[in-house]
Amino acid sequence: MRIRIETEVLGDPNCPAIFMVPGWGMPKEVMKPLARRLSQRFYVVMANLPGISLDEARIEQTRIEPNYDIDALSEQLIAVAPKDCWWIGWSLGGMVSTYVAARRSSCVKGLITLSASPSFLQRENWPEGMAPMLFDEFSQLVDESPEQGMKRFLMLQVRGAKQERPLMKQLQALLPKQLNKTALVGGLRLLRALDVRRESALLDLPNLHILGQNDTLVAPTTLTTQTDANPLQEVIVVPDCAHQSFLEAEDVCVQHIETFIDANS
Repeated sequence: MRIRIETEVLGDPNCPAIFMVPGWGMPKEVMKPLARRLSQRFYVVMANLPGISLDEARIEQTRIEPNYDIDALSEQLIAVAPKDCWWIGWSLGGMVSTYVAARRSSCVKGLITLSASPSFLQRENWPEGMAPMLFDEFSQLVDESPEQGMKRFLMLQVRGAKQERPLMKQLQALLPKQLNKTALVGGLRLLRALDVRRESALLDLPNLHILGQNDTLVAPTTLTTQTDANPLQEVIVVPDCAHQSFLEAEDVCVQHIETFIDANS
């Protein structure tokens, strides 16, 4: 029997609801400072991706084949999300949230992504992503040594941040002590395969995308240079930030998120 997605709740359930989905390999706690701020006005539910947790007992429970098929994962997340809520996804979580918002729009009131690209990899007519060869080299490193792979990933995340060293320490403190290799590999397979450009174009609900100006993993040009952007799409580039604008410029991100939700409620 599949283990239910792990969640954490903040705020008053009588307030408008927000559902938060983190990125590859990182636990929901990385988004908790943002969630705590938003919970002053909203009911916030944070979710972990399958097999990623700071709870070692839970890691043991989900060691057998965490499901990273996009449709199965979408259903698992929908099952724990509040009804009629705003979805906020970071990085891979933003791509998954975009997929859900486009294909199951009745479950989503509006979409907000943080440092998320419609396609993380370069593809035909999409030169903005990572070269497949580089991605496969990183995937091989994770497969051979999850610890070294995560160390490399954190270095890529903080590159370009105004204060790289403190941000690196903050992220290192949030890494699970016990890495679930199956979940990490499964998440990378999904990240390699997922292409939500069509879903992004077809979104029929309000969608806001917040990007870091100096992000080396998801460059802001992935959305700012689009010529066929969704008419409901809004894009904000936060100056002097890398891959975690919600940690590096928390006040700015909170203001943009609250303003966007207020304007579209």
